Amino acid sequence: MSNQQLSDFQKNKILRVFNTFYDCNHDGVIEWDDFELAIKKICDLHSWPTDGPKHNEARETLKLIWDGLRKFADENEDEQVTKDEWLRMWTECVKSVEKGESLPEWLTKYMNFMFDVNDTSGDNIIDRHEYSTVYTSYGILKSDCEAAFDTLSDGGKTMVTRDIFKRLWTEYFISNDRNAKGNYLFGTPSF
Repeated sequence: MSNQQLSDFQKNKILRVFNTFYDCNHDGVIEWDDFELAIKKICDLHSWPTDGPKHNEARETLKLIWDGLRKFADENEDEQVTKDEWLRMWTECVKSVEKGESLPEWLTKYMNFMFDVNDTSGDNIIDRHEYSTVYTSYGILKSDCEAAFDTLSDGGKTMVTRDIFKRLWTEYFISNDRNAKGNYLFGTPSF
């Protein structure tokens, strides 16, 4: 983008992720407690026992993600990421990616974690049922999930592999194109 600021469209997408997936207790900030709630939600969804291998792996991964997020976004080092800090971080991230740099490591880890959480069968493909099961647990309507997945997968013609998921993930967070398929990664867009 020429003015190096996020468009309203990009801000709306990025804030949707903040509100739906990161600020799990809906108190207006992201903090470790939100990640604890996410771990519980994911483990409950998949019936992973507390202190079992999958639970511990999820905790380890989300701790690394939280540490990375804090490093990039928690400007005043108060152990919380506000919406303003989140948007400033994303402004810088979009600039970096537009210059040819990669997504921050913490976001790449989160992307891979979300792929693995969705791919419950372990076949390295996210199917419609897997996608809907995970995202409805975050409060997204099943009909929106199914419609979004149909867009992401070209009506089932394209398998959502890790590589496709990565492309869609990057589109969601970086693209300013309202027609990009990546806009459907977290349900039917409402922005």
